[in-house]
Amino acid sequence: MAENLVLGLDAGSTHVVAALAERTEGGDAQIIGVGLVPSAGVYRGLISDLGAAADAMRRAADAACAMADRQRVGRAVISVSGAHLRSEVGAAEVPVPRPAAGVSPEAVRRALDAAAASVTPDAGRERVHVVPRSYRLDGSVPLRDPLGLCGRTLEAEVLVVTGDALQVQNHLRTARHASLEVDDYLVAVRAAGEAVLTPEEREQGVLLLDLGGGTTGVAVYEQGHLFHLAVLPVGGDHITHDLATLLRVPVATAEQLKREQGWASPLLAPEGSFEVATPSGLNRREITVKHVAEIIGSRVEEILQMAAAAVKRSGYAGLFPAGLVLTGGGSRLKGLDAFAGDCLNLKARVGTPASPLAAEPEMAVAAGLALWGARALTPAEASEARGEPEAPAQEQPKRTGRVRDWLKALFH
Repeated sequence: MAENLVLGLDAGSTHVVAALAERTEGGDAQIIGVGLVPSAGVYRGLISDLGAAADAMRRAADAACAMADRQRVGRAVISVSGAHLRSEVGAAEVPVPRPAAGVSPEAVRRALDAAAASVTPDAGRERVHVVPRSYRLDGSVPLRDPLGLCGRTLEAEVLVVTGDALQVQNHLRTARHASLEVDDYLVAVRAAGEAVLTPEEREQGVLLLDLGGGTTGVAVYEQGHLFHLAVLPVGGDHITHDLATLLRVPVATAEQLKREQGWASPLLAPEGSFEVATPSGLNRREITVKHVAEIIGSRVEEILQMAAAAVKRSGYAGLFPAGLVLTGGGSRLKGLDAFAGDCLNLKARVGTPASPLAAEPEMAVAAGLALWGARALTPAEASEARGEPEAPAQEQPKRTGRVRDWLKALFH
């Protein structure tokens, strides 16, 4: 039974979340257990204390297995995050060996490999994802799938996501210290997309924002593919610290105010006020809900402007017919979907995983990691689907089992 279980583990700046998925004989997957514990040893998506982060990972994993009444799973698919992650576009053209016979899987593989090789990571960086974006035959219109079509030359365009090699290794090493073998790893916002986006949204064109505690992930999808990815160095914790500084209250009090009294904009906030203790603790003072919303709204608007700038840099020329999907713990902020939709001129919704056990936005990444791993028949196939090179030997995720058709895994 253990081989049918996949553990997704997301070590975020605010929470560490685990989701346990079980594969069925029909190839489907369902979440059967979740675990959520306060984060430790993670700062702005980066590992800052290996021991503390590993302990939090272990406790979250144990909680998910206990909920599912399963023995502890020793393997996991983990997230990587941090503003060091960025994406570039690569393209290459290769000849089709037998033009009249149509494009073969091997021809597509060669075109994708050549496109990926056209992007050379800077020193100290490594490829994290290589995702196909589009194809062209003989310079014609963009194609989603060229297999079987006739043509003389095949051009492939891919999105190459790279990250600081040492920061990626820190995530892998932390999992090992939590007594977990890493089968695979995904950028957090891409994992969230696996759990909260519908096939229709991916096809039409959608903007996904994963609002975490220390970072905000930005992902653009079009024609079923990941078109662009970026990670912004700002998140919900910055809102909390703004409140703590400007209202002169402890960080814990500011976090509570954000959750209970916070609104994304003063235009949406209701009238009313509440009392908080003065810095000395001897007296109490009155603060209006709209004043809190003004502080929050300034930071939210900044995050949205940064996300819009990241999309503009990607060269995306669409109009996002499927709109904006917000997820992550930061998306719980009252009125955020309406305010963000108005700022970006898009219809907006808060995305949560479909599973009843993980139907909270802060569980989106962990659920997506578990579902990603469960949909691949073996750990090796998940890595093949990502298109990345092998990790350094000392921290290399263990990949065993047979390798199915590379393209079938890639387009899954």
